[in-house]
Amino acid sequence: MSLDQLNGVEAAAPPRVSLLLVDDRPENLLALEAILEPLGQNLLRANTGPEALKAVLQDEFAAILLDVQMPGMNGFEVAEIIKSRERSRLIPIIFLSAISKEDAYVFKGYSMGAVDYVFKPFNPDVLRSKVAVFVDLFMKQKEIQRTADLLRDSQKRELELEHRTALLETEARSAAKLSQMNEELHRRQLALEQAMGARNRFYASMSHELRTPINAVIGYSTLMLDNIYGPLNVKQKEGLSRTLKAARHLLELVNDVLDLSKIEAGKIELSLQPVLFPSIVEDLFVTVRPLSDDYGSTLSLEMEGQSTSIVSDPRRVRQILLNLLSNAIKFGEGKPIRVLCKQLEKGVQVEVVDQGVGIAEEDLTRIFEEFVQVSESKQPGTGLGLPISRRLAQLLDGSLTVHSVMGEGSTFRLTLPASIEDVITPPRQLSSATAA
Repeated sequence: MSLDQLNGVEAAAPPRVSLLLVDDRPENLLALEAILEPLGQNLLRANTGPEALKAVLQDEFAAILLDVQMPGMNGFEVAEIIKSRERSRLIPIIFLSAISKEDAYVFKGYSMGAVDYVFKPFNPDVLRSKVAVFVDLFMKQKEIQRTADLLRDSQKRELELEHRTALLETEARSAAKLSQMNEELHRRQLALEQAMGARNRFYASMSHELRTPINAVIGYSTLMLDNIYGPLNVKQKEGLSRTLKAARHLLELVNDVLDLSKIEAGKIELSLQPVLFPSIVEDLFVTVRPLSDDYGSTLSLEMEGQSTSIVSDPRRVRQILLNLLSNAIKFGEGKPIRVLCKQLEKGVQVEVVDQGVGIAEEDLTRIFEEFVQVSESKQPGTGLGLPISRRLAQLLDGSLTVHSVMGEGSTFRLTLPASIEDVITPPRQLSSATAA
């Protein structure tokens, strides 16, 4: 006895399924319809590949009979798109071909996901039998799905009752568990704060301990390169130069780690003083001029409006701008670098513009993460300059943003307020959301 009879429902005739016939020649479609008409199913036509793809989007098919040779979009291309879509990738495809009988074409057809490759002229009875198998398989799948839906419906009330019971039991336990979870969360929060504090103390201690021997390496290397201890040969000078360069890079990393640890620990103290624009940028040009000369970049400064002054920490402002200028020079490919200062109604805006390699769109947020270097260039760096600069800008109640196009260059924009309103006592700290 069938499930329909058990439910008191009279079994109805199975619904007709759809078959898609694709061929650019109307006479071929007419012949296919004549062959498949005895199956009693819905036969849909498509004269081109795009028409077939549109039909697949609009209807569900038990099988597709697809001509290989069609102008514009051939059968292989149509099949590849059909199989690439999740909704249609399981539809059986039978390739029909009159001329592409070589093994390479047949293999390509099967590699596209076809279930059969039939050569014209084909045997009508054989083709009809093959299609009938897929029609029967499609109907059985639908019947299984319909039966599963009925079974799910019959179980739904029981499951709902079980869910209500489980919900009541869960609610009864939730109050006690919620209290336990809150206590555990509080304990983990304390442990995390202690771990973060220990890490920051380690960073600070390590940085202080490392700077003394690094400075000694730099000092002695410099003295030896200046021939204080006697003349050096070419190889010795080359080796010492590399040692000096590596030591300076290591010192830069140590200083950056120390700055980062201070920021995260909220131990950055701000010394508020007047900061003059564009004078601070002009002073920095003197500092970075040797670097720009090494890379072949020219520096230019433009001020929109009158010279202006803000109340901020000049040392931290200088640190941010120095990092932006150094990056622009390193990644500017020797092209001109412009600095644009603009007086705002309540503050100042500084843009550092280069014409270098640029930054991919997906990397625009990653460049502000610690120890991340997304450029393919082999330029030296710690991966901490931009994260520290952004956090310092936030600490100064400002912002640091970037706009970049690959191959055209980057623009970093620093915006600072006219003054920091709150008195910085005790030392100003970043919130956890800002520091993240």
